[in-house]
Amino acid sequence: MRHFTKFAMMAAIVLGINSLSSVEEATAQALPKVSIAVIDGRRITMDSAAGKDIRRQLDVIRQKFQAEIVAKETELKKEEESLSNQRSLVPKEVYEQKVVEFRGKVADMQRDAQEKNRQLEVALVNAQNKLQSALTPIYQKIIKERGANMIIDKSLVVEHAAALNVTDEVIEQLDQVLPAVKVELMTPGSN
Repeated sequence: MRHFTKFAMMAAIVLGINSLSSVEEATAQALPKVSIAVIDGRRITMDSAAGKDIRRQLDVIRQKFQAEIVAKETELKKEEESLSNQRSLVPKEVYEQKVVEFRGKVADMQRDAQEKNRQLEVALVNAQNKLQSALTPIYQKIIKERGANMIIDKSLVVEHAAALNVTDEVIEQLDQVLPAVKVELMTPGSN
């Protein structure tokens, strides 16, 4: 009887393993074969015509903002020197009032500089979003043409075969559909 029980247990284990194998086979058949394409997202944004155009426009805007800030700083330095020279010439209350007004101007300039930086950041994000929107159909086309079911950035890959890299193809197609992106600054107070 003991022998029969051992035999029954062994049969149950073998059946269980066979049924697990069947489940694994069914699962394996349901999943598609993995086929990956690799991109260098950083290179796409740096080397594409649209990416270069975005950087060029941002540099022009940044230089303009910087010139405005430097001019305002120069003006404030002259006012500070003038104020310093007036210290002993005007009544104390008048001088203190002028100092308060000057500090207000400095604070305004600092707020203005912060707002300009925020505008630049928002403009960059909006331009990058336009670029990413143009990339989505390109990625879908490459997936279809290559029979791939995934595109992954090379920064997430340890090693890959060169034939999997579609970066040049993506840049070429992106340059055709989006050669430029208009960088637009939001006016202060608008979102």
